[in-house]
Amino acid sequence: MGRFSDYLLISDFDLTLTGHDDRVPQANVDALKAWIAEGGAFSIATGRSLMMAWRRVRDLPRNAPLITFNGAFCSEPTTGETVFSFPMPESYKALLAPILAERPDLSVELQGLEGHYVYHIDENRAQYLDSHGVTTFRSPLEEVKSEILKFSIYAPGDLLFGADYESETARYFRALSQSFNAQGAGQFEAVNSRPNMVEVQSARCSKGKTARALADRLGRKYLVAVGDSENDLSMIEAADFGFTPSDGDPSFAARGIAQAAPCGEGTVADVIARMREMV
Repeated sequence: MGRFSDYLLISDFDLTLTGHDDRVPQANVDALKAWIAEGGAFSIATGRSLMMAWRRVRDLPRNAPLITFNGAFCSEPTTGETVFSFPMPESYKALLAPILAERPDLSVELQGLEGHYVYHIDENRAQYLDSHGVTTFRSPLEEVKSEILKFSIYAPGDLLFGADYESETARYFRALSQSFNAQGAGQFEAVNSRPNMVEVQSARCSKGKTARALADRLGRKYLVAVGDSENDLSMIEAADFGFTPSDGDPSFAARGIAQAAPCGEGTVADVIARMREMV
């Protein structure tokens, strides 16, 4: 039994495990190797689809199943094992159709294991998806037959990871998220993964629900979670030890969530150092 044998550490990927330069600081990699060597379990919980995430995370230290689609899917990609899967009810189409009809200025992606169905995306996003090995489809909403795990709506042309939390765009997307939660209560859950993005998935799952279920499945008594944005809040609140980068969502400090080092300075390494002081 190692020092961290009772612990599962789950980190968000973008702007938590990575810095603003989109790279994973070496301090995080070194700390994770040590965490695993001392018996700790580690994995990533990301809003990215599995197809979009895998090229980015496959070479990182990890010894627990990967959580993708904001908790809608948990799997071990190296073996093909599915641990948990929570596809959206087919009624998501009725929820989404008015946006597609009334807001052609917004980009939409339906994300599943086969790829992304894309609507109104710009060339920059198309190139980004292609660079990550994501298969894209362009079909009318009513003709989509594939199982969808979540859908994303965002402002095209904006930097998804550079938007101001207090901008007019951010206020619009917060209102849109609230509207989806009201319309889809009990069936769907909407979160603002970034200030200028809303993502919707089955209400049966979230990063928090799936992370806690994974900890139970692995027999880990304690869940440690770290994330920077609203889609991470559920797992931070579900965790026994929750942290956020000090340069993450500014509302997290007001919630009393423990602040770790900024993402570019090794947030996860700092979290592990703090756990050493407590365990």
